[in-house]
Amino acid sequence: MTAQLLGFVAACLAVIVVPGPDLVLLLRNAAGAGRRGAAATAAGIMLGNAVLAAAAVAGLTALLTGSQLLYSALRLGGAAYLVYLGVRALADVVRGGRAPATAGPATATAPSRAFRQGLVSNLLNPKVAAFYLSLFPQFALPGMPVLAQHALLAGLFWGLALLWYVVVVAVLGRVQAVLRRRRVRRGVSGVSGVVLVGLGAALALRD
Repeated sequence: MTAQLLGFVAACLAVIVVPGPDLVLLLRNAAGAGRRGAAATAAGIMLGNAVLAAAAVAGLTALLTGSQLLYSALRLGGAAYLVYLGVRALADVVRGGRAPATAGPATATAPSRAFRQGLVSNLLNPKVAAFYLSLFPQFALPGMPVLAQHALLAGLFWGLALLWYVVVVAVLGRVQAVLRRRRVRRGVSGVSGVVLVGLGAALALRD
């Protein structure tokens, strides 16, 4: 069992630390609203992870990935939301460029909005549901019922993801003074906007 758990932890870490839409959104909100924005975004992401993990344990995500129509609808919805967030980030760059040099952030993201963005971005990512279904069956824990195994693995993945985002938010908090500088903020918003639009387009075009 120890070898299986260690293998699962290694697989989880490989998935968690690879940059994706959630991390891009987190960086964008950190630049726009500092540590509070980053923490709120991470909280939304983690709530989304908890919901999807519970759905996977209950077998609900199997229904999603088993239905081409439902999966495509979620994929297109997630793609549209990523493009929407990317366009908003690019619009912030344009508005920031027109603002006076002494002006504050063009559109400082409120923590409540950052939380919703993190939550919706995570829930509308069909790859997360597919990840749970593809990873869990590869790790069998002897002597445990299947439901208990999946619950344990889901909880372990959630805990590792939480630890990762705690570290990321702490690091961003250390450098928030730099991130809040006008040029840096506009640069982060511009790059994150382009990346989010690209990720959304790639998700929409993916079969």
